[in-house]
Amino acid sequence: MKKFKVFSNAQKEEQWLNNMLQKGWQLKRVNGINIYTFEKTTNKEQILRLDCQSFESEQKYQHYKALYEEFGWLHVGGSRSSALQYWLNPNNIDDSLFSDQSSEKHYFQRLSKIYGTYAYFSLFFAFCVYQGQGSEQFLNLKDAYYTPGLWYKTGYDFWGSFLFETPFAITRFGSPWLMLIFGLISLNMYFKYKREIAKSI
Repeated sequence: MKKFKVFSNAQKEEQWLNNMLQKGWQLKRVNGINIYTFEKTTNKEQILRLDCQSFESEQKYQHYKALYEEFGWLHVGGSRSSALQYWLNPNNIDDSLFSDQSSEKHYFQRLSKIYGTYAYFSLFFAFCVYQGQGSEQFLNLKDAYYTPGLWYKTGYDFWGSFLFETPFAITRFGSPWLMLIFGLISLNMYFKYKREIAKSI
C-alpha cells in the first residue's frame, strides 16, 4: 500500500507512522516526495522512530547506520542527503533512539535549524515576489492573467485564451501564498523546537 502525506512536524509524522503500525501497516520505505510504502504486518509491538542528521561524507553516513543496526534498529527510510532518517525497532526492547538527554537536545537543535532554513527561504521568496510583482497579483487573481485584453474578449476567443492561461495564472497567484503559508508554518515549528531545546537544558 502506498500513501502520500505531507507533514510540517516530525513528531506528528512519527506518531502517524506508529499509528499505521498499530493498524497492521509497517513502513517499508519513503521517498523524497513523501510517498510512503507500507506492507502488512502482524507484529504490532514494533516501534518506529525518526532521527534528524547531516553527514559530511558517505563513510560517516554508513557508520551512523551501522551503529544503530548493531543495536537492533532497522533503517527503513532516509538517505545521506535527506533531513530525516526512519528507524524501526522490530523487538521494541528499547523504544528510544537517544541514549541521553544531550542526544535528544541535539536532535531538537538539528530540527530547529532545518525549519529555520525552510522559514527563511520561503518567506524570502514570498517577499521577492511581492516586491517584484506588487501587491495586486497577491490580492487579485485577475492580475495573474497576462494575456493582453483578455477581459475584453468574448465568445470562443475569450474562453480559448482564458482556459489556456488559467493553470499559469493559478500558479503565479498561488505559489507566493503557498510559500508564505509554508514559511509561517516552518517559523512556528522553529520556535516550537527552540522551546523543546530550552526544556531539555
